[in-house]
Amino acid sequence: MKCNQCGNTVPDGSLFCNHCGAKLNAEVACPSCGGMIPAKSVFCPKCGKMVRNDMADAPRGARPATPVAAPAAPERPRQPQPQPQAQPQPQAQPQPQAQPQPLAQAQPQPQPRYEEPLMPQQPAQPAPSHFNRNLLAGIALLVLLIVLLSVMRGCNSRNDRLRPAVTDSTATAAVTDANQDPMSIFIAELRRNNFDSDNAVASAAVRIPGQGQEHPDRIVGVTALNSPDTRSFMKIYSLTANGSLWDVDLLETKYLNGRGINLDNSALIADPAQVPRAVKVNGKEGMFFAYLNLPQGAGVGNSGRVSLCFYDIDNKQLHTLDYEGTIKSRDDGRNYVYGKPMQSTNSSEMKFLKGEAEKVKKIYFPTEEELKAEEEERQKAEEEKALSGPENAAAKWTHDNGESLAALKAGEQVTMKAQSYDKPIFKRDEIAKQIDSERYMVFVGNTGKVYGFNKDTRKYFVIYTPTEGAGASDIGFGNSNRELRMRTSDGHISYDLPTDKAKLID
Repeated sequence: MKCNQCGNTVPDGSLFCNHCGAKLNAEVACPSCGGMIPAKSVFCPKCGKMVRNDMADAPRGARPATPVAAPAAPERPRQPQPQPQAQPQPQAQPQPQAQPQPLAQAQPQPQPRYEEPLMPQQPAQPAPSHFNRNLLAGIALLVLLIVLLSVMRGCNSRNDRLRPAVTDSTATAAVTDANQDPMSIFIAELRRNNFDSDNAVASAAVRIPGQGQEHPDRIVGVTALNSPDTRSFMKIYSLTANGSLWDVDLLETKYLNGRGINLDNSALIADPAQVPRAVKVNGKEGMFFAYLNLPQGAGVGNSGRVSLCFYDIDNKQLHTLDYEGTIKSRDDGRNYVYGKPMQSTNSSEMKFLKGEAEKVKKIYFPTEEELKAEEEERQKAEEEKALSGPENAAAKWTHDNGESLAALKAGEQVTMKAQSYDKPIFKRDEIAKQIDSERYMVFVGNTGKVYGFNKDTRKYFVIYTPTEGAGASDIGFGNSNRELRMRTSDGHISYDLPTDKAKLID
């Protein structure tokens, strides 16, 4: 057996430990019911409550396998009361706690070593959580970081006011010298406010002088990204003097797909003193500028465009007049856009832009002779379009053979212009007579018009349709099946079908 006090092995039947002198059958009071129970009990035999949660025969002083929370205020261990019996007998009923015997009556024994009392009646306190400690440490670190960032931002603001993110409106750095180039101010403010992160190039800027605090100085500027193979864009900004600061606004963004944007005066062939510049149109202040707008790889013979712009800064409105036409080359080797305005020029803004167009030499304005020739070409194209198609075959024959008919009536042999059609050029109910040969079918209509059909080519064509008179009253074949004879008010006409040659006969 083992001693409950020191844990050493003692002979069986011993009443006291031969190592430490402790009484081997010592009893302790149950923490729940107060009854005396064997010291090595795990559960109270009287009330059934747990006395300790480790093994009963664990050595004295050893830590239990399952930790038990220590009480708030540890008490000194009770002195076990000696009993005359060798083994304690369990009582059926709980008995009052026995008074300890005087030390003189007990056998001398060494002072028992202190051991933390087991008090299951006290609620166990949870072990401190590492998670909670880490969370508190993280919160403290975050607060420290925020404080450091605030201090750093405050330091930076002394030299340069709070630098804004890229937004449409923000207060910026101090106004520079009033005589400074507006383009330099424009570029510096875009860079200072991170508006230059879109890779666009500052291309034009003008300054509009102010009139006191209510009407401060303003700068209007344009940036452009020339990328015809992807998506070009143009942005218009305004800078307004605000005390010792500039207020920057992004006023408008314009995108072009598959076309380039070029505001360079050398490309526009424009005078830098005239384009761009600050202007006032109908009492509205703003900026006049221009840009070249070409498709990717456009050259001579392709379509080009020059756009003239007036930006009304008070109403924040962009007015654009486009000149588009064929790109042509002049004697000096430079290319020009054949200029014709695409929009109406009735408004005061458009009239102003039309007057400024001559200052942009990239636009080529045609002469009177060129305009006349162009108008004739346009009318001719419209006439041909109106006379195209099988339904207009008779009108086209008359239009093409007007002069030949006059010569025919004068007795000359002429060759008529005949056009072939895949589809019928007349209606069946309009036909008065039909004659056939091996190669041709010929029809005369109720109105005197004569039509032919080539059996070999399966094509329809017009033979005769006079502008005046009753036309043909009868038809027939002459000496051969290729010679058609027509009786008309002007006389008999012989018409050779294979060659379209015609003449008057007796």
